[in-house]
Amino acid sequence: KSLVEAECPGVVSCADILALSARDSVAATGGPYWKVPTGRRDGVISNLVEARNQIPAPFHNITVLQKLFQDQGLDLKDLVLLS
Repeated sequence: KSLVEAECPGVVSCADILALSARDSVAATGGPYWKVPTGRRDGVISNLVEARNQIPAPFHNITVLQKLFQDQGLDLKDLVLLS
């Protein structure tokens, strides 16, 4: 990140670097290649409590999980794929 930031200050975010490198790693090992929208911005503050509040608990039932995912704009397929 520091090398990229030195070359292109304020242009590339860590979030974009992670998304692009994950996509490229999958493609390099024979997996699919997909378009990654860029332009994410890194946060300036990290808040552990806020982050934990966004992650479903391991004891949540399917009804609660579906509601939490729906609140994030995700559906049942997303829930299954990300579980």
